[in-house]
Amino acid sequence: MLVEGPDDRAIAIGLRSVVESLPEFHVDDRGSIEQVLDAIRQEVRVPGRKAVGIVVDANESSGQRWQAISGRLAGVGIRAPAEPDMEGTIIEGSGRLPRIGIWIMPDNGSDGELEDFLFTMVPEGDPIWPRAVAYVDGIPEQDRKFRKKKALRAQLHAWLATRREPRLSGLAIRAGDLRVDGVLSEKLVDWLRRLFGELE
Repeated sequence: MLVEGPDDRAIAIGLRSVVESLPEFHVDDRGSIEQVLDAIRQEVRVPGRKAVGIVVDANESSGQRWQAISGRLAGVGIRAPAEPDMEGTIIEGSGRLPRIGIWIMPDNGSDGELEDFLFTMVPEGDPIWPRAVAYVDGIPEQDRKFRKKKALRAQLHAWLATRREPRLSGLAIRAGDLRVDGVLSEKLVDWLRRLFGELE
């Protein structure tokens, strides 16, 4: 599975470690969206490969991200649907081409990133979350080192800093600090099962 960075990799490994009956899969942190896109052609052509997952952030435009991935797949003879599946896209393999899975963070339709997905895993009513939000919101504008649209990322990392393993989202999953039974995380788990399960 191709991912953009270490946090994406940590989440995938964290889910794999706590969710029963999740198939085994390798997670390849490519370091950036550009590196993920550049790797698609090569990875889907690896002889004997049965499945390739692609997980990227939508950022400011989920539509543009979808078009970028679709274009790379078209270059190796794989036709993607016109739009992503809100449950996580699966394109069945044919001939020598593997099954392809595409998940655009956070939910295959909205603009955003991994942190928007992780926010849905914070337990409802968590007593520390409002304090993390208040801390970040209380930083004077002139002292902020992050853009306004990245405030949720700052709030989430402030919250993670209070966990048993500070700042490590994957370990927060394993420790039970981040819930894996929410609607969105269950969709991701189901997508992983459909992508990597029952490979002949």
